[in-house]
Amino acid sequence: MKNYIIILIFISVIAGCGGQKNPEKDSGINLSKAMGKVKDEKFEKAYDKRKFIFPEDHGPHPGFRTEWWYFTGNLTTPDNKKFGYQFTVFRTALSSGRKSGVSEWRSDQIYMAHFTVTDISNGRFYFDERFSRDGNELAGAQAEPLKVWLEDWQITESENRKAFDLPVISIKAKSDKTEIRLWLESVKPLILQGNEGLSQKGSQPGNASYYYSYTNLKTSGIIITEDREYEVNGKSWMDREWSTSALSEDQKGWDWFSLQLDDSTELMYYQMRKKDGTPDKYSSGVIIDKAGLKRQINREEADLEVTESRKNSSGIEYPSGWNLKIPSEKIELKIIPAVRDQFLDVTVKYWEGSVTVKGKKNNTDISGRGYAELTGY
Repeated sequence: MKNYIIILIFISVIAGCGGQKNPEKDSGINLSKAMGKVKDEKFEKAYDKRKFIFPEDHGPHPGFRTEWWYFTGNLTTPDNKKFGYQFTVFRTALSSGRKSGVSEWRSDQIYMAHFTVTDISNGRFYFDERFSRDGNELAGAQAEPLKVWLEDWQITESENRKAFDLPVISIKAKSDKTEIRLWLESVKPLILQGNEGLSQKGSQPGNASYYYSYTNLKTSGIIITEDREYEVNGKSWMDREWSTSALSEDQKGWDWFSLQLDDSTELMYYQMRKKDGTPDKYSSGVIIDKAGLKRQINREEADLEVTESRKNSSGIEYPSGWNLKIPSEKIELKIIPAVRDQFLDVTVKYWEGSVTVKGKKNNTDISGRGYAELTGY
C-alpha cells in the first residue's frame, strides 16, 4: 500500500498541467479524482485475483497505469549508530498505448524515484528525488535479471542465488550529502497482501491493486552521510504494487505502518481516511509470524489512535505519535517517529520515515523498528 497519492498527483501535474504548475499552489488538483476514475479506459485494472508468477512479477506491468518497487529499512553500525532509509522507484504510463516512432526519446513511460536517509543518532533527515522518461535507457525496469533503474539509482540482481523467489538484491543511490550501497536477502517467504494479492482500496470495481511484500530482508552494506562512511546491518522491507486506480471519491489518504518486532514477527497496517477524518472500512493489515505465515487483520480488529500531532518545517500538521491496538492478537503498541520531521519536501510532498515501537504482545514487553507513511494531509 504505497504512494498512490504521490504518483497519481504527479500524473495530474505532468499530463493535466503540462508539467508546469506547482502542485502545492495548484488548487485544481483533487486527490480523490486523481486516484479514482481513469480517462484512458484501455488501462488494465485489478478486478480479480490472479496467479503471481516469478521472476516475471518482479518486473514491470506496462498494461497498468502505475507501479512501484519500494524498500525501507532500519540499520545499525557496530558501535550502535542508527539509520533508516527509503528507496522507491515509480513507473507511470501517460497512456495505455506505446508511442510509435523511431526516436529513442519517444516514450509514454515516466519514472520517478525517491531516496531518503534518516540519521537517527544525529537527528538528521536527507531526501532527494529524480524524474526521467524511459527512453535512451535513462530509466526502466526488467524482470530477468532483475533491474530497476533511474540513471545511476538502481535496484539490481546482485546474485542469481534466490531465497523465496527473490534474488539477492543490490540497492545503490547517491545524492549530494548521502549515499547507500546495500545488499538485501530475504529470510522469509513473500506474502500476498489483501485477498491472495488483490488489495481492495475502495468500493468501486477496479479500485484495487495487486500487492505482495517481503517483510524481512537481511540487509548489510554502507551508508555515507556528510562524507562519513558507516558499515551497517539490519532489516529491510520490500513492497511491490501495481494498479490503475485506488481511492474512492470519499477517501482522502491514509496512515501506513510496516513494523518489524524483536520477536521475529512483522506487522503491517494501513488506515484509509475518509474526507471527514473517520477510518474507512477498507483499512487493513497483516501479521506475519516467525515462520512467515500470515494472518489478515480487518478494520474492526484494529484501533489506531493519534496521540500527538505537530507542524513540520513547511507548516503542515502531521500525526507524530500513535497507539495501535489489536485486541484479538493481544497487541498494544506505541509508535513514535525516530526523528520528528521526516518530511519529503519534494514535488509532491508527504511524510515518510523511520519509527520506533514499544508495547505489549501476549502480555509480554515487545519493541521494534519500522516505517510510517502519511498521505493526504
